[in-house]
Amino acid sequence: MTVANFLLLTSLLVTSGVLAETDDTLRICVPQKVYNDCVKMMEAGKAANIPVKCVSARDRYDCTEKLEGGKADFEALDPEDMYNVAVFGKDHFDVVKEIRTKEEPDAEFRYEAVAVVHKDLNLKNIKEGLKGLKSCHTGVGRNVGYKIPITKLAQMGVLGPLNDDSVSPRELELKALSNLFSKGCLVGTWSPHPETNIRLKATYKNLCALCEHPDKCDYPDQNSGYEGALRCLATGGDVAWTKVIFVKKFFGMAYGSTPAKPTSYKPEDYAYLCPDGSKKPITGPACTWAARPWQGYLASRDVAKEYKELREVISKLNNLGENKHADWITSVLLLSDKTVPVDNKVISPGEYLKKAKYFDVISRNFVVPGHQTRICVVKQAELEKCEALAKVAFSRDIRPKLDCVLKRNTEECLQAVKDKQAEVYIADPQEALLADKYNLKALLNEQYNNVDKQELVAVVKKNSQFKDLASLKAKRACLVQNGKSGFNAVLKYLIEKKLISNSHCPYEKAMTEFFSSVQQSDDPVECLVFGQGDVAFVPYSALHKTAKDDVEVLCKDGSRKPVDKAEACGLVTVPPRMVLGRADLSVVHLDEVRHSLLTAGKTFSEHPEYFLMYGDFKGEANLLFSNHASGLVAVKDVVPAFEEYKLLVKDLAVCNA
Repeated sequence: MTVANFLLLTSLLVTSGVLAETDDTLRICVPQKVYNDCVKMMEAGKAANIPVKCVSARDRYDCTEKLEGGKADFEALDPEDMYNVAVFGKDHFDVVKEIRTKEEPDAEFRYEAVAVVHKDLNLKNIKEGLKGLKSCHTGVGRNVGYKIPITKLAQMGVLGPLNDDSVSPRELELKALSNLFSKGCLVGTWSPHPETNIRLKATYKNLCALCEHPDKCDYPDQNSGYEGALRCLATGGDVAWTKVIFVKKFFGMAYGSTPAKPTSYKPEDYAYLCPDGSKKPITGPACTWAARPWQGYLASRDVAKEYKELREVISKLNNLGENKHADWITSVLLLSDKTVPVDNKVISPGEYLKKAKYFDVISRNFVVPGHQTRICVVKQAELEKCEALAKVAFSRDIRPKLDCVLKRNTEECLQAVKDKQAEVYIADPQEALLADKYNLKALLNEQYNNVDKQELVAVVKKNSQFKDLASLKAKRACLVQNGKSGFNAVLKYLIEKKLISNSHCPYEKAMTEFFSSVQQSDDPVECLVFGQGDVAFVPYSALHKTAKDDVEVLCKDGSRKPVDKAEACGLVTVPPRMVLGRADLSVVHLDEVRHSLLTAGKTFSEHPEYFLMYGDFKGEANLLFSNHASGLVAVKDVVPAFEEYKLLVKDLAVCNA
């Protein structure tokens, strides 16, 4: 158990002891990121006689598992989270309340995807009529302007062929759109890998031709977004993919409680293009291609008899939060001053998505044969995290999909990658030394606060008297469990500072003679805090997730600094973890690996509430990825810090020979 988990558990026990008054209090599950906000909500609710208890989980996926295990009663989530519930056998849940906008509280869906054309467009049918038109989109990867039209047009046989495995999934979609439409505006980041992004936009540049800035084809652009797609249509396009409410806004029509207002565009000159090829005036009811469901609240059927009470509790908490202008209304309940929780017909998550014709939009996977990015792992805990990551990544439109391969040890995984049984293995620097033996190379590496290396610092308890490393002679040291990179880095520093003689071989013995003991731990700071060591050597970037008030950092100048002021106190550089893949990967497969893993790295760094990619998994630290990593980045040629580390290991090997 890490320090963070220990403190969280303590908080949970205290909180539940103080606030839990009745066994029938409804329990909301929240990602650990917002647990403290949930406690504030719980305290405010108790004062207002609104009973609710907070259950902390790793992320929303973990919350669903807690609901399934009877440890919580309900959670707030997105349609993509509902998808995971629907497809992985969790069929005893219901969507019991929706989060709608005050602007459209009676609307069945969050938004409806439509295609808008000029009224006089000569189009006999969808299958033949769209070919060669000029198409206006909200942006790449977005729902109504990209995922929905691609999904529906592919199903109708309009977009394709989609069985070309000579390109990556994203390029396959772009290629199909480029072949279908003569020109378009599709802004955004087409690939998370900068060089690939440039290449794709050069290859399919007709998809940028209608943009305000065709050479950039990125945000901001007046022809992008919901209204921008309609502006693109009005100034030269033939079809715009957007949503109903923005059609009404753009053309000055009344919607919800908003009255009509004058506009320079004439709504009578435009029409909705229906999936069956017919057209309908935009001044009347829309014909939609699909819809995005509202966010909502998922509840276990074990509390079905309390659905009425649950709905009342959610509404009361919303009113309380609004009156208090509380931040927790957004972080915990996914509400805001522009939204309201609305009772809906109780429905299963799968039916909820299918009703909106949205289930297949999340499910789409056009690559034939289905390429995957398979991650090789070496223990059961890693496998479980990898499989959970793969599920959540797929629901969040990360393609090609991730998959997982279990082997017994590092060498077997490296061999599996070499033998094309897996695409990648995530290695610490010591493991990465074996890459050349298996014809592998680093494709990606972790970043730590956007830096490609880690600065190792010496951490001591605040009440200790140590001034520098020399004063730690004969004391106990805590080092990272996985691999020897931390050990080697500390050893290098001790040699440089002449605290260990460079002729004192073997170095492993010299290290244990300098320190009275060397303790290995997944979390060296935990080792220190719980009294197993006197000093912990840990990457500085890892300290932002620990108990900062109890420790200080020893700096090279002999000073001691609090954690938040010790950025310049690094003793020695440690290379990052690296994603190893075959050195002879084809351009297509390299593109696929980069796209899926870089997108996952960015998505879950920005939204750990979806999935905690960088953090404890079931109480274990640094599984697959470092807890303190901030993301992944593509390796252009070599990883400089790793090249330095290889030289260090070579020097140490001479002594140990």
